[in-house]
Amino acid sequence: MRRLRLWMALLLVWGGAWAVEDGPPPDLSPEVFQIAKELRCPVCQGESIAESNAELSQESRRLIAEMLAEGKSKEEILQFFVDRYGEWILYSPPRKGITLWVWIGPVLGLGAIGYGIFRYLAEVRRREEALAQAVDEAMLRRVEREIEEGEP
Repeated sequence: MRRLRLWMALLLVWGGAWAVEDGPPPDLSPEVFQIAKELRCPVCQGESIAESNAELSQESRRLIAEMLAEGKSKEEILQFFVDRYGEWILYSPPRKGITLWVWIGPVLGLGAIGYGIFRYLAEVRRREEALAQAVDEAMLRRVEREIEEGEP
């Protein structure tokens, strides 16, 4: 009976954890969180302003809401944060200048790996063909004769 109570208590705690809603606070619009997801938290590592509970992130979300209320566009808001913190604040780097290599590098790397595998397999095939041509007819007949003589 004691174990049953323990399991019931654990189930209630676990179920209660799943019942907590993980959405935006009711006082902020979803558009605020869409913009905040594109900005890196200056305090936390690996979290966006939308995910972070740091004070600076909360203030940033409020600032985004105020800017939206003033009628500013998403691009203007993002540019405001870039001007204030630099381009590193953007969660995905812009596809221009030096950061273009962040987007092109993996594609070029995969292409180089594919080319290397292709060259390796072509060399293996060439060696096999050269080995097959190196065996002349006389040697082939001798091997066949030895195989026939060796069989009972």
